[in-house]
Amino acid sequence: MNKLYKTAYMFFIWAVITLCGCAETGDTRMYLEAKTQDSQNDPRFEEPSTLEKDSEKDSGTGADDRQLPTGRDTSSQESKNEEEQTCFVYVCGAVRHPGVFELPLGSRVYEALAQAGGLRKDAYGKDINQAEQIEDGQMIEALTKKEYLESQEQKKTDEKAKEPDQKPDQQQDGRIDLNTATMEQLMTLSGIGEAKAANIIAYRESCGGFSAPDEIMNVSGIGEGVYARIQDKITVIQ
Repeated sequence: MNKLYKTAYMFFIWAVITLCGCAETGDTRMYLEAKTQDSQNDPRFEEPSTLEKDSEKDSGTGADDRQLPTGRDTSSQESKNEEEQTCFVYVCGAVRHPGVFELPLGSRVYEALAQAGGLRKDAYGKDINQAEQIEDGQMIEALTKKEYLESQEQKKTDEKAKEPDQKPDQQQDGRIDLNTATMEQLMTLSGIGEAKAANIIAYRESCGGFSAPDEIMNVSGIGEGVYARIQDKITVIQ
C-alpha cells in the first residue's frame, strides 16, 4: 500500500512539473511573438523603401557614392602652384656660364650669379647690387672692368652733350667776343659805359665786325688807356 502511495505521489509531482514547464514555454513563445510584432509595427525599425533608397542614391549621400580627388588633379594643381612660385632671369656678360636660369620667386641677384658659375676675374662686381631681389624676365649683365670704365666715359660725354651750348660771345676763359656781345655784356668791361658800348655795336655793324681785338681803339671814345685795361678780357671770333 505504501508503495502504491509512493508511486502515485511521484506521478503527481511529475505531472505538476510537466505542466509548469509547458506553461513557461508557452509564455516565453508568446512574449517573443509579441516583441516581434511590436518591432514590425514600430516605424523606427522599418526598412527604407525603394523610393527612399533611390532618393539617397541620386542625392549622392550614400557611402558608396562618395568620391575622393584623383591623384591626377592634385598633381596638376601642385605643378601649377610650383610654376607660379618660380621666375626666369637672363645672366650674361662677365660670368662663367651665361644663360637663362629658373629660380624661386623672391631670389636675390647673387643667387642668379651663382647659377651662372659666378663672376669672372675680369668682372667689375662693384657695379652690381647682389642683394637686389630679382624679377621675372630680368637681365643681369656683369661688365668687365674695361667695359665699366668705357661706360663711365660715355656717360660723361652724354651728360656734357645735354648741357646748354656755350655762348659764342663768351669763351670758357671768360673773354667777351666783340662781334657777338650784347650791350649789357660790353658794359661789364672796365671803362665801358652805355655810350661806348653803343659805339662798339655801331662800329661792328657798319664795318662788318672786328677783325682783331685791338681794332676796338678805332671806336669813338676808346683809346689806348681803355684798351690796356680790357685787352685781356676781349676776343674776336671770325
